[in-house]
Amino acid sequence: MVKPHPMFGDAELGIEPFATANMHETIQARLMQFISDRQLTAGDKLPSQAALAQALGISLVALREAMRAMEALGIIEARAGSGWYVRDFSFDAVAKGLAYTFELNRHSFSDLLEIRIRLECSYLPEVLPKLTPADLDAMEGSVREMERLAALGEEFDAPDRAFHTQLFVGKVRNQLFTEVLELFWTLYPLLPAPLQRVQREVLLTDAHRHRLILDAVRAGDIEAAVQRLQDSLQGAVARTSMSARTVGG
Repeated sequence: MVKPHPMFGDAELGIEPFATANMHETIQARLMQFISDRQLTAGDKLPSQAALAQALGISLVALREAMRAMEALGIIEARAGSGWYVRDFSFDAVAKGLAYTFELNRHSFSDLLEIRIRLECSYLPEVLPKLTPADLDAMEGSVREMERLAALGEEFDAPDRAFHTQLFVGKVRNQLFTEVLELFWTLYPLLPAPLQRVQREVLLTDAHRHRLILDAVRAGDIEAAVQRLQDSLQGAVARTSMSARTVGG
């Protein structure tokens, strides 16, 4: 039987020990319950591993395995020389798993694009009144870069991402929406190459669609802006679906 740590006893931590030490998922559940019960938030430090292991009545090895699994899920993080902390919300861990899923089932990325279309089009009316002249100038720069690269037959992921970031980020109250957009852009470079091979004519069309979005935004025409945004994103869905069929996904 492991004796309670002099600084962190069972009662002080409020964690009920369990009978066996080989309960990997149960250990994670107990730790997450501890975080919830103590109302710990991003940046809060956890007790030491020794204190947690003693409070739970398990070995350090079992505890470390559970904590590493929680780290992989993006729940907690280890800071060198400092200890373990509750991690800020992030889709990073989700993105890694989804990238593998999309490699096995390429149609899933089209499904994610469909969700993105719904979200961006629904938030666009809220965003338009908040755009400043500086925002519009930045979007103009992104569109010009897309047009330049498209004319060369080169893809324009970076200015495309910048365009949508300039349009939405910081102007939508729902922070999770921003995280979903970041999830998409985190996933895109991880996708297999066949999904990203696009002909020059298609690139020119896509760049022009962004130009039409910006024109409607400048004119304050919400209905036209939403429709043109939808057309642009639907084009991305079509390209993804076509590529998936080409590679047999």
